[in-house]
Amino acid sequence: MVPLADRPTQEFPGEQEIPAFQPQQVIRLTAESPVHRGTYRSTVLAYHNGQMRITLPEENGKLVFIPVGTMVNVFPGDGAHPPTRWRVIDREAGSTRCLVLGIPQPPAPPPQSGPTKRALAISSGKGGVGKTVLAINLAIALQRAGQRVVLVDADLGTANVDVLLNLPSRYTLTDLVRSERPLPEILVEGPEGLLVLPGGSAVQELADLDDHRFQRLYAQLGELDRRADLLLFDTGAGLSRRVTSFLLAAGEIILVTTPEPHAITDAYALVKVVSGQRPGSTFHLVVAMSRSAEEGERVAEKMIFACRRFLNVDLELLGLFRFDPAVALSVRRQQPLILSYPASRAARDVYALAAKLLNLSPPPSAGGLFGWLRRLRATSKENTPDPTTPLAR
Repeated sequence: MVPLADRPTQEFPGEQEIPAFQPQQVIRLTAESPVHRGTYRSTVLAYHNGQMRITLPEENGKLVFIPVGTMVNVFPGDGAHPPTRWRVIDREAGSTRCLVLGIPQPPAPPPQSGPTKRALAISSGKGGVGKTVLAINLAIALQRAGQRVVLVDADLGTANVDVLLNLPSRYTLTDLVRSERPLPEILVEGPEGLLVLPGGSAVQELADLDDHRFQRLYAQLGELDRRADLLLFDTGAGLSRRVTSFLLAAGEIILVTTPEPHAITDAYALVKVVSGQRPGSTFHLVVAMSRSAEEGERVAEKMIFACRRFLNVDLELLGLFRFDPAVALSVRRQQPLILSYPASRAARDVYALAAKLLNLSPPPSAGGLFGWLRRLRATSKENTPDPTTPLAR
């Protein structure tokens, strides 16, 4: 993709009448660029929802490559309509080679998030520790405690929040980033009024958005941030950049491990990677699948000691999510544990975790969805070293 034109953006137009462009319609256009001074011929390929795909413009039989970000004036060619102003928002290569034009909009200032908005990411060093089950039930417990919660399925490899909740889910955050579907079509309402946002593979696409498209995404998410008190991200497991990008963007990280030695080792490695790239990150530890409170507390003591001594990280025990056969039964029924087995030991553990979490003050950098989104975009653009190398451990 060609970078944005390296020049000041000209003022945006007011209301303009956009003619109904038809496929195969021949148009002429001029570019507001000192490099491209001519009037070029092109053909409309498709027009939908404020975007228009056109063939690459031609001049004297040669293709003209107008950079992404350039403002252009489009002349319909029928003489009945004045020219309209557009911005080149993308350029496709290969067999579908074309320019994509979008109607320019003035960039809106980022909506302000309340200072107490919280963005928490639930993650683990390895899979199979009950992370997603915990995320779902913790979100519902917080919702029941009076919090307005949005659960974002950010496990890009095996996203399955909608499956565990038996919810229909056709679209993801990726469709929103690409401006293919509006937010109301993507959000799914779960139990107790919980809002679920399927994540999709949108991390790199967020990093590649130009400022204009990023502002449009801001506007789409504004209502969601106003409606939510707390954002909970169920991230993937492991140390890939896609996982660590979400963790570096979150204000707080809930780290889930089990008493198994390799789960503890991988969780420690995750703390090392994240704290090394973002010192001062807030970690809350949850020990899952312990057979007793004593076993879970012993694991927590070892983790807390190692992180403080070798990483200079204060890892705080949030609580336990002990082994309980009711967890597996609730998964098979595709029903949340705290709703299907509310008296179970694991359900009581979830309520205790939610209560303690609400008693903790959020970090100063909380910033809600917008703070998370800005940090995710910045983090995804950085050329960080591969955390899966032996040096990261």
